[in-house]
Amino acid sequence: MLGTWILLLAVALAIWAWMDALRAREFAIRHGRELCREAGVQLLDQSVSLKRLRVARRDGLPSLIRRYQFEVSLDGSDRHRGHLELNGHRLETWSLPLGETAAAAAARPNHLRLVE
Repeated sequence: MLGTWILLLAVALAIWAWMDALRAREFAIRHGRELCREAGVQLLDQSVSLKRLRVARRDGLPSLIRRYQFEVSLDGSDRHRGHLELNGHRLETWSLPLGETAAAAAARPNHLRLVE
């Protein structure tokens, strides 16, 4: 009888871990799309994949850190790698190349206007 309960608990835990991984991947895709839109690059769909899974301490508590890798295109004919890290479902760090709109905005000097 105890063996049946342990087996059911193991199956439930495996299903929970699988569903949590799927939910985290959806968050990674959502964050990746938003980051790419802001950077002016195109996220190449179906390229978001889990690269690394580790446990780290955040605020004194153990936390699961997932690193997702994906590919982006600057002009539609090239491929560059980017990545992002999720702490649970919260975006922590990311890296991706800048597209034309973000690079132009970064190169443009800021004009300050004095208001009297």
